[in-house]
Amino acid sequence: MIAFWDVLKRSENGKLMEEREFDLLVGKTAKKIIKKYDIKFNPEEIIPSDDSLIDRLFDAAVDFFLDVGVYSIDTGRVIKFNREELFESLEAGTDQIVWGEGRDQRTMFNRRVEDPRPPFCNFTLVGTPFPEDQFLQACMSVAKERLADCFSGPSLLNTLGGIEVRSGSPAEIEAAIYDIGKRREAACRVGHPGKGIYTMVSAAEKADAMIAAARPEFGALPRDGILCGGIAEMKVDNDRMKKISFLRRTTYATGGLFGPLMGGYAGGPEGTSMVLIAHNFLGRLVFENEYTANFPIDIHQVCNTTRQMLWLVSTAHQALARNTHLLHFDSTFIAAGPCTEMACYEAIAHGVASTVSGANLAPAATARNKYPERCTGMEGRMVAEAGHTAARMGMSRKEANVLIKKILSKYEDRINDAPIGKKFSECYDLERVEPTREYLDLYSRVKKEVGSWGLDYSIHFH
Repeated sequence: MIAFWDVLKRSENGKLMEEREFDLLVGKTAKKIIKKYDIKFNPEEIIPSDDSLIDRLFDAAVDFFLDVGVYSIDTGRVIKFNREELFESLEAGTDQIVWGEGRDQRTMFNRRVEDPRPPFCNFTLVGTPFPEDQFLQACMSVAKERLADCFSGPSLLNTLGGIEVRSGSPAEIEAAIYDIGKRREAACRVGHPGKGIYTMVSAAEKADAMIAAARPEFGALPRDGILCGGIAEMKVDNDRMKKISFLRRTTYATGGLFGPLMGGYAGGPEGTSMVLIAHNFLGRLVFENEYTANFPIDIHQVCNTTRQMLWLVSTAHQALARNTHLLHFDSTFIAAGPCTEMACYEAIAHGVASTVSGANLAPAATARNKYPERCTGMEGRMVAEAGHTAARMGMSRKEANVLIKKILSKYEDRINDAPIGKKFSECYDLERVEPTREYLDLYSRVKKEVGSWGLDYSIHFH
């Protein structure tokens, strides 16, 4: 497998190119290769069951990755790889990770398309900002969920201790240390001190802050994870490479965070699905990822629960599941906010789509992931319960397609004006860190309705 030093050398010696020129190359190449492989979105087959289509998509992603490469923003160079290097890295990829310690230990494994084994579930509040006085409770809301095999937390608002947290400032390091400490405290408070954390630090953008916080005395367990995000589309920078230089010498699980933008340079759902797969290749060769967290986003709607986005999620993960043994999550990004019927429908649709397509689950961002305090552990519960149920039923892609079209009929015409829902403090009892009766009843009604359409929750949940 290609050495890290060789990647660094190529970032210094590769073809010189302006960033704008690389962006245009991504778009031009994506369009050409999608046409070559005859990849077409069918709005009636949201969860395709055509294996030929899925395998052509994977082959298209290989061609795209080898043609375009990876752009280093700081050096202005293109890092290129050959086919042998790519497939060696895919073959060398990890096919399972053990998270956590003691009775909280859980094993994540690679899943196949229509896999009857329930997905591994990471509960996360993604980038939703929370103030200091609610940060711990927000972390507890996901750490305590019974289907949370591992967990993450939210992001801090812009201040800590009355000081503005700016990228690159000393306060960023303080925030990163606070972040990981509160996450571990949350796990202890809910009775799961050894529960794994899938990304230890969300408050740190810069490498020095992440490295400073990733220490056992601050709360890190030996196999907790740290995510290193690619830059859309197909880009890296020196700060990210510094993180990898550190992580590859540690016991921490190294994750890739990839969010290609549908409606951007990659084009529509076909091109963006292909580019999402290619980002997973970037993760293996450049970041030496053990797992990836994928969050493809509609650039206009800032969610991945629309008809096109569910097709994109399904096809990309099917391609990875059929043609590799990599570990890959899909992160749920919901348009509606907490304590709304629409959020329930979106969560269930995404959970089913991802699960039958061979993905593991990383739910959930709500209210387009931009409104402070509008995300809770309850949305993760909805996604995970839907995924577990679909898997235990042995749900096929064709059955999932029928179900998801019914669920979409309940919300897809409301995506543009999705309700932002209620704040965490309005739909949770903060003392007990439990959802309110209103929220539980609302979800129960939606679950009963979706159950009548074929998602048999009684197989596992009562």
